[in-house]
Amino acid sequence: MIQNRKDFKLGVGLAGFCIFLLVYLIPKQVGPLTEADALMPSLVTGFILVFSLLLAVQAIRRPGEKEHHDQSHSGGQGSRWYTIALVVVIMAAYAWLLDITGFVLTSLGAMVALFLVFGVKRWLPIAAISLGTLGGLYLCFDMLLGAPLPVGTLVENLLD
Repeated sequence: MIQNRKDFKLGVGLAGFCIFLLVYLIPKQVGPLTEADALMPSLVTGFILVFSLLLAVQAIRRPGEKEHHDQSHSGGQGSRWYTIALVVVIMAAYAWLLDITGFVLTSLGAMVALFLVFGVKRWLPIAAISLGTLGGLYLCFDMLLGAPLPVGTLVENLLD
């Protein structure tokens, strides 16, 4: 019997999405999973798949919070769907803007937006975590691995 339905649904949903990425989207957009270009997205998706399956298994074994509280309080079903919809819109905008504004600007905007959606209001942690993460990714990929991050057509035009 499933002890924590919310975590189980989240784990199964993420696992399904990861399988969709590995079977259809990455091969179609990046190339076959055996090519070097698909290595990084495949690895990240693989890690998410493993952790989502672990979440689903944990949800079967460990009980969660009381799920049947009074649904009339302000944190009910409606606000959850609103948050999910906002995250989907942010991720869709991220995917669309990545080629236009580049990795750094698009990721910075998406990270700040996601922090705000999930209730982080203090700007110092938002700025520190966002800039630290982007700086670390830039160092790892661009400097150490020699894999340039997307610059974006808008930034390329401004630099020309």
